[in-house]
Amino acid sequence: MPFWGPKHSQFTAPIEYGDVVRGAVAAFKMEDKAGKILLTPAWLSRDMDQAEPPVVANGVVFAYGSGENTAQADVDSGLGFNTAANRVAKSTHATLYALDARTGKELWSSGDQITSFNHFSGLSVANGRVYIGTYDGTLYCFGIDSAASSTSAR
Repeated sequence: MPFWGPKHSQFTAPIEYGDVVRGAVAAFKMEDKAGKILLTPAWLSRDMDQAEPPVVANGVVFAYGSGENTAQADVDSGLGFNTAANRVAKSTHATLYALDARTGKELWSSGDQITSFNHFSGLSVANGRVYIGTYDGTLYCFGIDSAASSTSAR
């Protein structure tokens, strides 16, 4: 489950990867407790800039921070801030992460390879590759080396 902004002070997971300020992905387990099915926290990912919905394939969670500036208003211009020009100028870049589905441990990150932000488009996974499109019209494709002992980009 992705979320934006800081982690709530009362939320805890058995495995967490640092302070969450801009967003993260939280994983949950379904458990039967006294005849009731509950979702219990399993792990919380590292901080991601505006975390978006992940995709799970072959034990790997592909998650990303969109890098988009999602502010609707600011102190100086109020609601007038919410223009395409302002949002584009104040956005950064998307970052793709490969996480171990059991633990949330980061296996790989695209770092600064993606140069634009993502806006309202998700990830696709097919034939050992993960795809992400960006606002500037670029489609990025990252391959996963299945022969390696750990996940890495090709």
